[in-house]
Amino acid sequence: MSNPALIAELTPLLEALCEDRMTPLDAARLERLVLDSTDARWFYLSYLDLHGSLYWDAAGVGSATALSTDEIPVHIDAPKVDEPVLAPASTMTARSRRLAGRGAALTVAAACLCVGVIVWFAASGHNQDQLAVAPARLRGVDSLNVRSPEGFNASLTETRETLNTPVVRHHGPAVVIAVPPVMTDVVDDTATAVAATVPAPPMSPREELDSHQVVSAINTEVRRGWELSEVAPSGVADDSEWLRRVSLDLIGRIPTLNEAESFLTNHRPGKREELVDRLLDDGAYARNFTTIWTNLLVGRKSEPRVDRAALQKFLRMAFAANRPWNQIVYDLVSAEGSSSENGATNFLIAHLNNDALPATAVTARIFLGQQLQCNQCHSNPFTKTQQTAFWELHSFFSQTASVPRHTRDPRTGKDRVTHTDLVTRDAGGPIYFETQTGLMRVAYPRFNGHDVDAGPETNRRAALARLMTEGDQPQLAATFVNRVWSHFFGEGFTPTVDDIGPHSPASHPELLALLTRQFVRSGYDTKQLVRWICNSEPYQLSSRFGDKNQADDPTEGQPPQFSHMYVKAMTAEQMYDSFVVATKANCAGGVDWTQAEAQRQQWLSQFVINYETDENDETMQFGGTMGQALSLMNGSLVEKALEISPGTFLDEVVRKKTDEKEKIRQLCLAVLSRQPSPSELAAMRKLVRDDSASRGSKNASKHAAGAEGYQDLFWALLNSNEFALVH
Repeated sequence: MSNPALIAELTPLLEALCEDRMTPLDAARLERLVLDSTDARWFYLSYLDLHGSLYWDAAGVGSATALSTDEIPVHIDAPKVDEPVLAPASTMTARSRRLAGRGAALTVAAACLCVGVIVWFAASGHNQDQLAVAPARLRGVDSLNVRSPEGFNASLTETRETLNTPVVRHHGPAVVIAVPPVMTDVVDDTATAVAATVPAPPMSPREELDSHQVVSAINTEVRRGWELSEVAPSGVADDSEWLRRVSLDLIGRIPTLNEAESFLTNHRPGKREELVDRLLDDGAYARNFTTIWTNLLVGRKSEPRVDRAALQKFLRMAFAANRPWNQIVYDLVSAEGSSSENGATNFLIAHLNNDALPATAVTARIFLGQQLQCNQCHSNPFTKTQQTAFWELHSFFSQTASVPRHTRDPRTGKDRVTHTDLVTRDAGGPIYFETQTGLMRVAYPRFNGHDVDAGPETNRRAALARLMTEGDQPQLAATFVNRVWSHFFGEGFTPTVDDIGPHSPASHPELLALLTRQFVRSGYDTKQLVRWICNSEPYQLSSRFGDKNQADDPTEGQPPQFSHMYVKAMTAEQMYDSFVVATKANCAGGVDWTQAEAQRQQWLSQFVINYETDENDETMQFGGTMGQALSLMNGSLVEKALEISPGTFLDEVVRKKTDEKEKIRQLCLAVLSRQPSPSELAAMRKLVRDDSASRGSKNASKHAAGAEGYQDLFWALLNSNEFALVH
C-alpha cells in the first residue's frame, strides 16, 4: 500500500482495536475507512496477520523446554485438539493474564475481522456462496493468517495483484473462510521454515558427471555470468600466486621453501590438478578442515565441559577418511554417550545452555543455512518464517541433556569432572512458547513437512538426524556447497553464507543448483567437491583487476561474478602456522612441538570475544595484518624467529655458502612463495648492505657477515601485506 496518509490514520485505530481501548467513535471511523477503500481493507488484514495481534484462542500448560543437567524430566500431556487450555496463573506472565482477561474484546475484534473479510469478498465481486465453514484439524493454536495463492504469509511489502484471493484459517472452534475453487490446497500454518528453499533441479536418469564434466559445467555457468554482467575475467594467476593460495586454502599454511621450489620448477602439464590431489591426500588437509569445522561447531573458546580434543579427533578421522558429509552431520545431530569417547557429542554439549536454545539456532544455521534465531521471539516478515518454525525444530531437542560425570581426586579429596555424557531423557509431549502478545502456544516436533511422534518412546534427535540427511536433501547439500565455495573464493553465492532462501537470492542460482545436485550424486563426497572448485577456471584467475572487471567488487555491495580472485585476510590460525613454517621459530632453541602448540593456543585465544548470547555467538578480533600479529604475539617466539641461532630458518640461510642474490631469493620464496623481481632484488640488496654496514661492526664476530641486514629484510617481508593476505 502506497498511501502514507491512509496508513498514518489506520495505524492508531488498529493499535486501539488490538489493545482493547477503541472508543465507539474510533470503531465507526475504522469501519468507514475499511468499507470505503480496498487499500484500507488490505492494510487491515495484513496488520493483524503480520503483528500477530489477534488470536482466536490460546493453549499452554507449563513448559517442556530442553532439560538442563540438574532438571528432572516433566511429562506434559498434550491438550485436546478442540479444547484450548489457558496456561495456569503460576506459569503465565503478567501480560498473559491481562490478555487472557480480554477474551470478550478479542471475540468482538474477531467478529469485526470476519465482517471485514466478507465485505472485502463482496466488494471484490466474489460469490458469497463460496464461503464455507470447516472444522479445525490441527493441534494447538495458531495465529490468524492471510495467505497468498502461493501459500506464503502475506505482508505489506507484497503486491495486492498476487494476493487478491486471501485465505483466512485458524485452529480451534471457529470458522475457516475458504477461497474460490481456483485455490484447492492451503499450506499448513505450522509448516516449518526449514524446508528446502534452494531447490536443486530434479535428478535425471543419466549417470553422474565425471570430474572434468562438472568443472566444465562450472566454467560455463560462471562465463555466462560474465557475459550478462559485461565483465571480462582477469588473467590466469602465475604459478607462485596460485600455489600460495591453494596451500593456504587446502592445508591452512603457506608452502615451505622446498615445496615452492619443487612446484615452480615443474613444467609438466596438469601439475595444478596433481597438486590438488596431493594436498587432499596430505594429513595437513584433514587437520586444516578439522580446525575450520571445530571453530564453526563449538567456537574457538568453548566451554570447559566440551572435550575439544575428542571433537577434533572425530572430525580429523572423518575428513581423512573422506566420510560422506551427510553421515558426519547425522553423527553430530544424533550423538549420545561420553564426550571423551564419542567426540561427536561435543557439538550439542557446547550448545545445551539456555534450555538448548543455542542448539536449535546453531543446527539450523550451520547445517541448513537458515537463520531462525530471530523466530525464537517473533515471526520474521523478511524471511516469511513463523515463530512456530523455531519452536517446532526446538522440540526435537527437548529430550536432550548433558550430565557431568565426577570422580574423586585421590590427592586432594575433591570431586572433579572427568567427562560429560550426552543423554536422551524419557520425556514426551509438545513444548510451549510465549508469543509477543503474551499468549502461550504449542509446538510439536515437525521438520520439512514431516511430523514426528511426540511420545516418550521416540528419540526425536535421531528422527531429526534421519530427516536432515537421508535421501536427496538439497538444503543440507546446498548449505555445505555454499560454505565451501565461500571458503575458497572469500564470497559465497548468497550475501550471507549461512542464510539461504528467497529473501537472500543467490548470485548464480543455476551454478549453486548444479553443484548441489552433483554433490548429492557423488554421495556427499567432500574431497570431490573441493577438487571441482580448485580445478575450475575462476579459481585459476589472478587477484589483480583487469581492464573490464573493476566493477566486480563485492565490498561495494555488488553480487560477486568471480571474474578475479577476491583478496581475503588470513585467519589467525593461517597466520600463526604460516609464520612458523616460514621461520621455523618453533624449532629454535630446543622448543618442542607440545610447547609450541600450547603457545599457539594461547596466542589464538587472545583474539576471541564471546558475546554469551542465546546462540553462543563469538567473534575473532583479528585484522589479519602481520603488524598486529607480531605486536600481540608472545615475544619469545618472535625473537627466536629472527635469531641467528641453530634451528632457525634465518640461520640456515645466512650461514649457507651462497651469494647475496641466492640468500635473498630463498627468503622471498620462504615468506612470499615467489622470487623477487629485478627491481625488488636491487632494493633488497641495498637494504642488506646498508643495514649490515651500519650495525655490523660490533656484531661481526658474533654472526655471519651481513646477518643484521638479512634480519631486517626478513622482518620486512614477514610484516608485509603480501604475506598477511590470501590472494
